[in-house]
Amino acid sequence: MKRQTLVEYKDASPEIQAIYDEVMEVTGSPDVFNFLKAFGNNEKVLRAFWSMLRYTLLEGDVPALLKQLILFRISVEYGNTYCASLHGRTVLRMDPTITYDELIAMSDGGNMDIPASYRVAIEIVTQMALRSKTVEAEDFEEQLRDEGFSEQEIDELISLAGFGVLLNTMTDIVHIPTEEPLRPAT
Repeated sequence: MKRQTLVEYKDASPEIQAIYDEVMEVTGSPDVFNFLKAFGNNEKVLRAFWSMLRYTLLEGDVPALLKQLILFRISVEYGNTYCASLHGRTVLRMDPTITYDELIAMSDGGNMDIPASYRVAIEIVTQMALRSKTVEAEDFEEQLRDEGFSEQEIDELISLAGFGVLLNTMTDIVHIPTEEPLRPAT
């Protein structure tokens, strides 16, 4: 059941179009994610979600691929088809050496040819996001520091855990339709 109407660019107010223009400019995409279109009736809510997405996911010192891998893993474990599909497709576009099968195996805790620091971050941030009470600050901070993450990067990873939960929860609440399903390349 659809709870939100996706507001397309042509139907949006000038204020919403301005935010859409910024999204497309920053992401280099010819369109806006359905997640953001679902909030195209409310400039303040849309601006808030876009700002969080931009500054948590698209900017910062943590590599973009690692952020996408983390959000993919969180989304798979959370059980959110929209977010898993969006982040999975993004990972496969960002790194063509990663295969669909490797990505799916990684989502189940399997091995993938990525740096050890990425594996540690994926595990810890997913645990922070979905089982936060099982993580001690000293444990994850020490493990992340041991893998070479700076204090600033650790802060980014912590915010990514919270943002991942927020994205998955919001897309579930409003039943966002997937732009394109995640599937193996043919």
